Amino acid sequence: MRQFPWLLSLGLALFTSSLVFGNGCQNRPQQGAAEPDYAPTATVKDLMLSLIDPSADVVWEAVTTVVTDQGIVEKAPKTEEEWIAARHGALRLVEATNLLMVPGRHVARPGEKSEAPGVELEPEEMDALISKDIPGWIARAKSLREAGLEALQAIDAKDAPKLFEVGERIELACENCHSNYWYPNQVLPPGYGPAKTQ
Repeated sequence: MRQFPWLLSLGLALFTSSLVFGNGCQNRPQQGAAEPDYAPTATVKDLMLSLIDPSADVVWEAVTTVVTDQGIVEKAPKTEEEWIAARHGALRLVEATNLLMVPGRHVARPGEKSEAPGVELEPEEMDALISKDIPGWIARAKSLREAGLEALQAIDAKDAPKLFEVGERIELACENCHSNYWYPNQVLPPGYGPAKTQ
């Protein structure tokens, strides 16, 4: 009988916690639940100009090597503030890839035309290519996300050489997407074709 108060206390604690926190499964999406109602406002072009390009630039410009008349000038983050700025750029880039995968997002607004006609396709042609290749589009967005996550890891480790190396992978991920959907008819020298996605 000496164990009874302890068992009673345990039972009351479990009952109370179930009332306070509820069933942990209740907060998870139920199988077969309706998909979120995404309502994309920005176009892919908007995301590129306002979020993806500027964020990638922050990562690329964090670590640079420039040859000048005075010699080689190397730049890398030195202060905590500089590392934080680079991290914010990488984090925005990673999250922007999720926005690229939101269903129903168009390349440009109705009536918008290519800024480089003859070099890149018109927006409606790009939309058509993406619509026919949703798995490839998602795979390429994920490839950019993976490169962005690697940049975050390098930044958190304050590893400037690694960040420089990852910057090249970010550039390749961007170019792989552009060469498939923006200017797929571009004639490139041998060995410079778009990388294949997994």
